[in-house]
Amino acid sequence: MRLEGKKMKKNLVVLFIALFLFSCFGNKKNDDNTASLQMEEEQTAVKIPVTIEEIKEFITENDEYIKRRNLEITFISKANFGIPGGDNWIVRLNDNRSIIIYVINENKIEKDYYFSSQGRVEHNIFDIMKDIPGTRIGNLTASFGDFNGDGIDELFQYGFGGNANFVEIIGYVVEYDDFINYADNLTFGIIDMDNGPAPVEFMTYNSVYGFKYFVSIPEVAGGPGHIDYEPNPKNERWFFYTWDAEQRQYVEVGEVVD
Repeated sequence: MRLEGKKMKKNLVVLFIALFLFSCFGNKKNDDNTASLQMEEEQTAVKIPVTIEEIKEFITENDEYIKRRNLEITFISKANFGIPGGDNWIVRLNDNRSIIIYVINENKIEKDYYFSSQGRVEHNIFDIMKDIPGTRIGNLTASFGDFNGDGIDELFQYGFGGNANFVEIIGYVVEYDDFINYADNLTFGIIDMDNGPAPVEFMTYNSVYGFKYFVSIPEVAGGPGHIDYEPNPKNERWFFYTWDAEQRQYVEVGEVVD
């Protein structure tokens, strides 16, 4: 009888231990399920845009400049301008002059860089962009790509101003946290507005890669007491430029001789 009592006590102890362990395991499982549900709810509440359409919608909803002016994105593409802090995206707006480069980190716009493009929608018979590499930005006279071979994208555009037409190749500089023009003070002309040729052509010339462009330097306006200047000898001629990595500029190589 005493033996059976001991055996019963032993069984009760084992049962209590089993119930305790089961309770602990069950609570842990419930805690894990609760944490998993909370994580899913947080991910649902803060949706991270991934696809191009999601990025487009995200920018439209979070950029006050676009919202205030009721603008739309007509072009969007991922790029690599070397801007740290997130993915680089380039967009064009339907006002036909605004190009914006964004840095987006998950669900936050970290930075944006606005360019008032002085390019234009192409309407020439000839293709003014046919010799410009990279990805064209809609039907603007602008594109982006790695033009100088350093592994980072730059922004190219033809600018059409009131006094002169100019070439811009704009790149991001980490030290300044800003963009600078790598092809400064290059004004171009077009020989024939209907038939071309295009004023800039990226090419290899004398085993050097770069671009040639048709120089057109605006004349100095005259007036009372003005000084007469000799015509610039480079005017109406083709000159070749290449990338200088040390100066971080496109530099003149010389005249292109056929």
